[in-house]
Amino acid sequence: MSKNFNHKNLITSADKQCNVCGKERLKIVINLPDLPLTDTYCKEPPEEKIECFDQKLLHCTNCLHCQLANQINPSILYGDIYQFRTSVSQTARHGTELFIKYIDDICHPSSFSTVLDLGCNDLYLLNNIRHKAKKCIGIDPIWANREKEVNEKDFTVYGFNIEEIDLGNILEESPDLILCRHTLEHIGNPKAVLEKLISVSADNALFVFEVPGFDTLLKKMRFDQVFHQHLQYFSLKSMMQLIKELNATFLGYRENYHDWGSFTIAFSKDRSAESRENKVKIPDWDSSQIKKNYELFKLQMETANTILDRFKGERLYGYGAAQMLPILSYHMKNDFSGLISILDDDPAKDGLGYGNLPVKIEHPKHINDLEDATLLITAIDNVNPIMKKLLNIRPRHIIHPFHII
Repeated sequence: MSKNFNHKNLITSADKQCNVCGKERLKIVINLPDLPLTDTYCKEPPEEKIECFDQKLLHCTNCLHCQLANQINPSILYGDIYQFRTSVSQTARHGTELFIKYIDDICHPSSFSTVLDLGCNDLYLLNNIRHKAKKCIGIDPIWANREKEVNEKDFTVYGFNIEEIDLGNILEESPDLILCRHTLEHIGNPKAVLEKLISVSADNALFVFEVPGFDTLLKKMRFDQVFHQHLQYFSLKSMMQLIKELNATFLGYRENYHDWGSFTIAFSKDRSAESRENKVKIPDWDSSQIKKNYELFKLQMETANTILDRFKGERLYGYGAAQMLPILSYHMKNDFSGLISILDDDPAKDGLGYGNLPVKIEHPKHINDLEDATLLITAIDNVNPIMKKLLNIRPRHIIHPFHII
């Protein structure tokens, strides 16, 4: 955590054109001044203050795509402070299982020559799908200078940023299955990346991509899910538009409503394949709906903070040391210094803190009086398993910042 965080690390993106349809029809719908970074776990406070950066959410009135106006240098976002790993996240593991099931449902037989996983993370998805292909290829910058750690005959990893490499020079085979789960939203120019993937893929290549859905974010008023690492916010309409822009064929769609409102979409490079576009109902909304729901979101955050303030001085804990906690803090306008600690069931987080919040993380095994305590749910995306556990513990009070679970 000794990196120098300053405004030289901010790249102002071109905010005139939509990253999906290319139209100059973007509107600023949300201003987020001094938005903090996420994923700042640390054992000791950083030597230098972790700075915040101004952010804006832009909305394309043509294709309903949303995107950030500003982009932080990827080396900052995905350097040594970025610690998310699929295999240690229960939600991500479950989501991966659903993702693989969808692949099985849309293609029979599901056997491939070469599978390429864009944003392979810790290889959890590839390891669980390797039986479907003769060769597996993973691309993710977290493997930079570590490629040799993967020493298996049917596995190859590249620690590069997909936007910076020439795939034609490094791929020995044309992949016939291209997977991308929760990565496309991190990419500055998703259309260019997809064009690159299509150009190196086999003629009959199948593409299966999963992204967080903005339609659900809007409906559930989860604007705490807008943060620096997610540059793109795909609606179903904008993703369908992207497929058209690529001259590809839409094959199917499935929603995982309870995992970031995610949706999985399948399409083919083969233009002779049968399109199923007419079988999908596409949600429609406008900029005014975003602004209206954002005001409701802010009202919820204000109310949650007021309620939390009423318990000041009592035994008060947070439950769930989420990576996104700095964003919840930002919207609630509360640094959580009034909490005794944030409790989390992951032993690896015991004793850690946040580089930009004055609160420590503890394992619940250290606490003997939860029945007499008030608990604030601080890992919003894990509210269901947390609530089940807390209802068995029966603390004095449970506070959930949102009205919708």
